Amino acid sequence: MVSLSMSLRIEVNAEAFNAVETVGNLTKHRRAPMIIPTESGYRLIYVPAVSGESIANAYQRNLVEATKIIYQSNPPLTQWDLRYEFSKFMDNSHLTPNLLKIVQSKPKDITSAKHEFEKIAIRESIVADIGGFLYAEEAFPVKRTSRFYSGYMLPTYDSIEATAIEAQFHARHMPAEAGAGGQRAAQMIYYVEIASALYGVTIMLDIDGIGRTSLVKIEDAVDPGERANRVKAALAALQGLFLGVGFGAKLSRFMPVKRIVSAVAVVTSPIAIVASPAQVPTYIEDTESKILKLASTSESLGINTKYEIIAYGGRPKDNKTKRASTAEEFFEFVIDSVLRFSGIRKSL
Repeated sequence: MVSLSMSLRIEVNAEAFNAVETVGNLTKHRRAPMIIPTESGYRLIYVPAVSGESIANAYQRNLVEATKIIYQSNPPLTQWDLRYEFSKFMDNSHLTPNLLKIVQSKPKDITSAKHEFEKIAIRESIVADIGGFLYAEEAFPVKRTSRFYSGYMLPTYDSIEATAIEAQFHARHMPAEAGAGGQRAAQMIYYVEIASALYGVTIMLDIDGIGRTSLVKIEDAVDPGERANRVKAALAALQGLFLGVGFGAKLSRFMPVKRIVSAVAVVTSPIAIVASPAQVPTYIEDTESKILKLASTSESLGINTKYEIIAYGGRPKDNKTKRASTAEEFFEFVIDSVLRFSGIRKSL
């Protein structure tokens, strides 16, 4: 099993990434409760946040675009994927003809039908393959867990005092026109909450699960060449998530000032190991210590754990950690490492 885990610190100014509701003419930013350590114990505060669902949606959008580039023709994308409507086979009205055929055949062997359903769904949609799906009609439920894992993006512990949310005043102007209801207002005022923070986010990608079924039994759903293309698309989407337009709402008018401050990535096999959360100042060193200890423990159990640690910024201590000088080089090293561990590329 090959897996990739990453934690990043991202400095973001004036963002409206994740709104939760509109109250009158005020669009509110998402907030989340966060417990932070202090000298006298722990303190509960509410901070600006970006949900894992928001990040996953953005990742799947990037995945669609990466797939269209990598596949010159016949990309494994449904009509809904192409429109960024990630319904992903949720009901009979969102099934492809091949999947609908399985349901309408009213199979007696439900277990085999579920397996065949998942296999075809993987083949026909890379978004359902990597992003997971849930078909929940009465015939028989089919669930595929996402290969992409993401938590909430939250401020770092050491930057809480430098975090803020503020409602910004805006106005839309239009010519005054006479209408059936009388004179129309020449302008409309509205407020949008924006936030600035040093965020930390942790994500994980199950490389080994891409292109393989998992519900009933583990089996290749696509051939090795196709699977290699899907892994490349998954990595390209991950790179685009952080180096491209990225994630978040209201980007057309609230594109924030952002940069990756530091990051750490861990590529492991056969045990999946999660990088330490970037909210902790020493997360890169903590990740190194964790990996070394878990690799040593696994060896005593007779498990040969292979790993590679890549870091950008921070203060790595382990001489084996591969150091990147820029965020772009960091992702270059990450992609190379995953492709080598997966056997897709021998080495760069």
